[in-house]
Amino acid sequence: SIILGSLLGLISAMAEEGTTVFGVIGEQMILPCTDQAQKDDVTWKYNDQVVIQHRGRVLKGRAPMASRSEINMHEMSKGNFSLKLLKLEKSDNGTYSCTVGATKVKIKLQVFEATRSSSESLLQGGNLILRINEVPGTTVTWSDNHRGSVTATGRRELKNSGHHLEIKNLQIEDSGTWRCHIKSPSASLTIPYEVKVIGFHNLNQETVYTAVNSSANFSYQMNNILQEMTKLKNIRGALMWKSEGESEYREKFNFNFSSGSLRLPKQMANLQFTANLQVKMPKVQFQDAGWYRCQLTLKQGSVKKDIHLVVMKVSAEPVGPLSEGVNVTLLCKLSVAVPAMAQLLWEHVNGTEKACQGPGDTEVKVKTRSVGLWRCSLSMNNSKMISTEYTVVEADEQNYVPIWAGVGVSPVLLLLAGLSIFTCTARQRRRRRAERMVRARRDLIERRTCQCQFFMVT
Repeated sequence: SIILGSLLGLISAMAEEGTTVFGVIGEQMILPCTDQAQKDDVTWKYNDQVVIQHRGRVLKGRAPMASRSEINMHEMSKGNFSLKLLKLEKSDNGTYSCTVGATKVKIKLQVFEATRSSSESLLQGGNLILRINEVPGTTVTWSDNHRGSVTATGRRELKNSGHHLEIKNLQIEDSGTWRCHIKSPSASLTIPYEVKVIGFHNLNQETVYTAVNSSANFSYQMNNILQEMTKLKNIRGALMWKSEGESEYREKFNFNFSSGSLRLPKQMANLQFTANLQVKMPKVQFQDAGWYRCQLTLKQGSVKKDIHLVVMKVSAEPVGPLSEGVNVTLLCKLSVAVPAMAQLLWEHVNGTEKACQGPGDTEVKVKTRSVGLWRCSLSMNNSKMISTEYTVVEADEQNYVPIWAGVGVSPVLLLLAGLSIFTCTARQRRRRRAERMVRARRDLIERRTCQCQFFMVT
């Protein structure tokens, strides 16, 4: 059924002959009749058939709408003899008469039929048609959910001389109250249509940038329709995924919302599903890059949102502390080609060295001997989309022991080299042992001195 609010358009509190009022099928309507004479008798008729009358008590007549008619006894004492009709029907159209004593007035009731192509909550991307039947002598205009005047532009189309309004490619921003305004020289009426669109925020393609071992979130949160989900049944959600080169999505997991309760899936490897309808990937790996699809399926159909996950990783060759005289190759790799108007940049934090690649490339390399912090970043239109860091560490040369061994070295030289290494190592050990003994004796003397000082003070 159409959700209708208060009806505007009752023209004049004072009933005059020839008064016209507008109503809507399914709603109630008050036909006005007032008389200041101190009377308590009234008769309402429809096409000469009695609807309801009061002569000491209320009596209902044989008119078709008699069973749906009421008069307010308390208001009659104030001179208000108005008739209330409940659940208007199309057949209620016509002329009614109100007779109080010698006074008789006529009221013409015009009942409109307001319909829509769907009475349920609508899915994002669908179409909706709002209709009002055509009545000669009336004009029809429409206003949107922001009370702006509707014209046949963009996603909106007016048909049947403006009596049908079609809203195409529905978005969640279309949710709210749309209104149909009906006017004639003698009456007016505004009919509200409540529109509810189920869908995701930011439906346009979304790109999420992250680095290896960082986190990424995919949200199923929608417009405030989640509060309405307790009224809906059998909602199925799923997270789909496909790699950069694939054409078909594969399901990662699914969940169900049925009879007002949300059944969450067990947490999966590298994926967590939270109670506020968010999928969290705590530690993203390079192979997780690709396309993700958040999908909800209802009986009306499906709504979906695609998210592109772009991952950055950095590495070094060789790995580990950098020895003196040795270069290291730093590699920064992106899971997709660098977009237009973007660049991939490797740079030392002090700005002494840098290397960059432009659109179409997927990686940037730099060969260097500079130790310290390096940063790789993807920038687009002067905005940094993502960055990650790598620290080049200098080897501790004191602990670095060269090995002179190779093809063509004689056993004698190897023996001498080994003996030399053994002798140097033994000397270093003796030196360190002697240093430890000296420190121990010094510490013992200091402790005794401190103890004595403490004893003397106390």
